[in-house]
Amino acid sequence: MELLRQFRKTLTVGGLRVAMEWSQRADTPAPVEALRWLGRGLTRTALPLRVRLARNMRQAGVHRPGLVDQHFERVLDQMIMLAHVFRAGFARSGCLERFAFDESFTRLQQAYALGRGVLLIAPHICGYPVIPPVLTPRIPCSIYLRRNKDPRKMRINEAIGQAGDGHLVYPPEGATRAQKLQVAVDVLREGRVLFITPDTLRKPDDGVPVSLFGRTVHFPTGVQVMALRTGAPIVPAWWHWDGGVYRIRFDEPIELPRGGKVRQTAETAARRWAQRVDDFLHEHPAMWWNWLDRSWTKVLRSPV
Repeated sequence: MELLRQFRKTLTVGGLRVAMEWSQRADTPAPVEALRWLGRGLTRTALPLRVRLARNMRQAGVHRPGLVDQHFERVLDQMIMLAHVFRAGFARSGCLERFAFDESFTRLQQAYALGRGVLLIAPHICGYPVIPPVLTPRIPCSIYLRRNKDPRKMRINEAIGQAGDGHLVYPPEGATRAQKLQVAVDVLREGRVLFITPDTLRKPDDGVPVSLFGRTVHFPTGVQVMALRTGAPIVPAWWHWDGGVYRIRFDEPIELPRGGKVRQTAETAARRWAQRVDDFLHEHPAMWWNWLDRSWTKVLRSPV
């Protein structure tokens, strides 16, 4: 079983690298779009993958007819957007035209105008790697990049951020928790927007218990602690596919009260955000990138 998992992991990383190199050599959009059609064919015939995905969705209580194909379409769209970025650079990739802002964008503008930096947070919903460069023409947005234990995946993550003209920040190798926080705090104290995806699983002794899909999981509280240390507001962002574009919505800025018990305040704020994540994923389940993630699969198949 472990050998099979390692083989699948190697195949995935190798496929990402090949697609990246293929895109960089393409002279026109056509070869990149050909990857989309190839991906559709593969996902429609990969029965074990489809069965696993459908089962996870049923366990979460969100499955409905057509949802498996809808999810794969969004996953492929993320991969193809990144491929176009590698091919032509972000400005000429067409990504900007695929996202639409509504009046809620003023919430992010008002938070940014305070001059204390902004923590822009979102779950891992399809399209998340290109959100910072989509925002940057309007408001400069940095990307907090977690260090991946697999150096191959780390190099791919760095290449994605750099291809999107993103301002990447990440902790040094072997950094302590305090050093990881400090890297982010330094960006906030420069008054910048920092994009983070904090729906990452933690061990019980390293996170706060929250509810997602009726199950107890543990989320980090680093974002909330950063906000308490710097006074930076937290702005949750969401987007979903509708009418041929991804429609972005920004929630009201969250300003956490300072001067109280940091841990208690951070944990309460993390639970409230997790509830919003749960609501969003029930409304737009096709958008979640993590349906086939190994760790999340274990969570979803655990008893309620």
